[in-house]
Amino acid sequence: MTANIYDFPVEWYSLLTTQKMPLRSLNQAAATTWNGAGQGIIGPHTQLWTTDISFRPMYDPLQQDVDAWVSRLRGRANVARIGHALRQRPWYDRASKATSATFSDGTRFTDGSGFDSGLLPPEVYIAVAAAKGTRYLTLGGFPVSTANVMRAGDLLQIKPNGVPGAIPHLYKVMYGGSSNASGMIGLEIEPMLRTSIAVGDTVGLRNPTTLFRLVDDTQGDVETSGGGIGSLGLSFVEALDLVP
Repeated sequence: MTANIYDFPVEWYSLLTTQKMPLRSLNQAAATTWNGAGQGIIGPHTQLWTTDISFRPMYDPLQQDVDAWVSRLRGRANVARIGHALRQRPWYDRASKATSATFSDGTRFTDGSGFDSGLLPPEVYIAVAAAKGTRYLTLGGFPVSTANVMRAGDLLQIKPNGVPGAIPHLYKVMYGGSSNASGMIGLEIEPMLRTSIAVGDTVGLRNPTTLFRLVDDTQGDVETSGGGIGSLGLSFVEALDLVP
């Protein structure tokens, strides 16, 4: 049976009191007492994202909304699309102050607002095709000759054919860098590419997400207290079973 995918609403990130979202490496240890090292490490056999989230105390109807969303996951059967609450944009954007720009004729949108200027584009693109298992990407579409457009620890999401796919595709930048005169940059990432990617595939820089399943079927119990207040914590593991 095909799993349904449910987006974690972006506005709910503000409801979280804590979130852990590490990229875990699973290694195998073997005893090597004969050489004094204690153990030998084989791996990692895989790398996967996990996340633990805790909601602040909530009243109805918000408590009901969250409870219903969790119920739609049907335990581990369905999939949640979730990102990192504090890394919804690269550091370049989070450290910059956007200014408002107009259209080329000096006009603005009908509500009087303009374009955000001085920030990175919400999406860039794959400039060089790469095979499954590689750790290196070449991206294009950045502002030209701009310093530190990517920083170590920034997150990005690959979207084959321009849409979020039905497989996990979230990556962490290992080294930052500047764009060249063509608006391109080479990056090292972890984990290794889940699937091969093509020139022109989209790379999302804003609210990058991956696909998670609940760690078990007992998740989602809302704990209520006096005054109708409810609290909730959830633990997820990346849905690597969806990777072909």
